Amino acid sequence: MLTYCLFACWCFMSHSDAAVQGSKPLAIVTGANTGIGFHVAEDLASRGFHVILACRSLDRGAEALAAAQQRGSAELRRLDLASFASVRTFASDLQTQRLDLLVCNAGMNSASAKQEPSEQLSEDKVDILYQTNYLSHFLLTLLLLPLLRRARGRVISVSSVVHRSASLEDFDRTRAVREPYASLYGLSKLAQIVSSYALHARYGEEVSFHCVNPGGVGSDIWRGFPGWQQKIFSTILITPATAASTVVTACTSPDAAAPCKPRTGNGYKGADRSVLLEFWSPFPARERLVESQPSQDHQDPQLAEKLWEQSLSEIRAAGVELDVP
Repeated sequence: MLTYCLFACWCFMSHSDAAVQGSKPLAIVTGANTGIGFHVAEDLASRGFHVILACRSLDRGAEALAAAQQRGSAELRRLDLASFASVRTFASDLQTQRLDLLVCNAGMNSASAKQEPSEQLSEDKVDILYQTNYLSHFLLTLLLLPLLRRARGRVISVSSVVHRSASLEDFDRTRAVREPYASLYGLSKLAQIVSSYALHARYGEEVSFHCVNPGGVGSDIWRGFPGWQQKIFSTILITPATAASTVVTACTSPDAAAPCKPRTGNGYKGADRSVLLEFWSPFPARERLVESQPSQDHQDPQLAEKLWEQSLSEIRAAGVELDVP
C-alpha cells in the first residue's frame, strides 16, 4: 500500500512539477535516498535546480524527497542500476527537452555485494557491483546525451581512490563468476574515470565530464560491515554532508563547464600534493575543489578506446539496441 501511495504521489508530482521544471535547471542524482546523494540532492534543490532523485526503492526515497522538497523543487523516480531495462525505462520516461546535470553517485562496495556464485551476476549477466557502479551509469549517460548536449550540461561521477588498486586484467572478468569471490570495486571506479576521458574525446565540446573522489566517507555504504567497524568509520571519516559539499562544487563551479577537460576532485586538502592524502586526512576539502591526477592508466588513450568498445559490447550482449549519438 505504501509503495502504491508513493507511486500515486510521484505521478501527481511529475505532472505538477512540469511548469516549475521548465523554469529551473534540471539535475538527476542517482542513489539520492541516502548518504552523499541525499545531501547532494538537498543542496542542489536549495540552489534552484529541479532535482530528480533516482532511487532503486521508492519507499526509501520518500524521506529524501520530502527533505529535498523542503529546500526546493524535486521529484522521485525509480532507477535500478542492476538492470539495463530499468535504466532504459528511466531514460525514456523523462519528459524534458534538456538536462543540465547528471550526478552518477549510486554505488555499492564489496561488503554490500552478494558473493555467492549464483548471485554475483545481474539479470544482464554482468557483475552486479561493476554494473551498478559503472556500466549502467555509462548506459544512462549515453541515453541522456541528447538532453545533456542541448543544455551544454555536465556529468559528475563519484569515484574513489581505490581505483589506484585496480588490475587491468579484471576487465576480462566483468561477466565471469569468480570463485573465490574477488571484488571489482576498484575496477568499477577506474572505469568511471577512464570513461570520462572517452566521453570527453567524443562530446567534450558540448558536455563536461568530471569525477570526484569524496575521500573516506562515513555513509551507509559500509552497511555490510560489522557494527563496531561502522562506528569507527563514522567517527574518523568525513560525514556524507561534508563530502556532498565537494561534489556540489564540481556540479556548479563555472570553471567546470563545457568545454573543459575532465577533472578529478578530492575530498581532502593536500590531495593535490600527495597521493597519500587522497586516502585520508583530518582536513576535508569541503567547498574547495582540490584537483589531483588519477592513476596513470586513466591517461592511456588505448585503454579508453578499449573500455569504450567493451562497454558497448557488454550492453549490446544483454540485448540492448543502442545507437550511440
